[in-house]
Amino acid sequence: MARITYDDQTAAAFKAVREVPRDGLGRWREAIGRHLRPVPGMTVADIGAGTGVFATAFGDWFGLSVAAVEPSAAMRARIPSRPGLRVLDGDACSLPLPDGSADGAWMSLMIHHIPDLAAAAREIRRVLRPGAPVLIRQAFPGRSEGVEIARWFPETARTADTFPSLGQTCGAFAAAGFSKHAVELIPETYPTSVAEFLAQVDTYRRATTVMRDLTEEEFLRGKERLRQAARAAEETPSPQPRTNWLDLLVLR
Repeated sequence: MARITYDDQTAAAFKAVREVPRDGLGRWREAIGRHLRPVPGMTVADIGAGTGVFATAFGDWFGLSVAAVEPSAAMRARIPSRPGLRVLDGDACSLPLPDGSADGAWMSLMIHHIPDLAAAAREIRRVLRPGAPVLIRQAFPGRSEGVEIARWFPETARTADTFPSLGQTCGAFAAAGFSKHAVELIPETYPTSVAEFLAQVDTYRRATTVMRDLTEEEFLRGKERLRQAARAAEETPSPQPRTNWLDLLVLR
């Protein structure tokens, strides 16, 4: 069971503030291309596809066919309709795909929603062709120094530390026959300023797992940090873009 109920309100909030603009994903495009070695016509399973940010990017970047598997009807409804993109009702432990039908699996910020990671790894093993990689975009516990939200709201670590660790994730997939191929920190950037993020942060809270457990006092302290940073940015001639760093774990 997901840690958030992705109903219409939450899905709308996610679509409004959680999607990373395509222009900010250049380093992800490079890393995915390097590890997936995409060829037009390949099929990728985007597991826990959300509102389809990466499902659509795989098609645009590499000309791939994508099976976007998402358990929330409200999230699925917000995935754009386009050729080469199938939107399917399912989850990581029950993939609506035939055996050996996918050339890669993509999982973005979703493994903490999986109730049985070992069962999911076995199911992913079933649908992948031999040698196909699993690419996981995630903030693993103990590796969140570059996670932007933790800078403003450090108490989010309380929830983030309950997510599967890098070692636990690798162990679950090892039991299904996968081995760790690479772990890389990848940056992504946002066009909005700190002040603009401050204006969005109440909506962001509704759509973000680690912020749901913040007390009101903790949330207000974080907003004050954002206010101070926004004031400082106003006095900076060329403020740096907002950047977030996440792990890419590659398993084969």
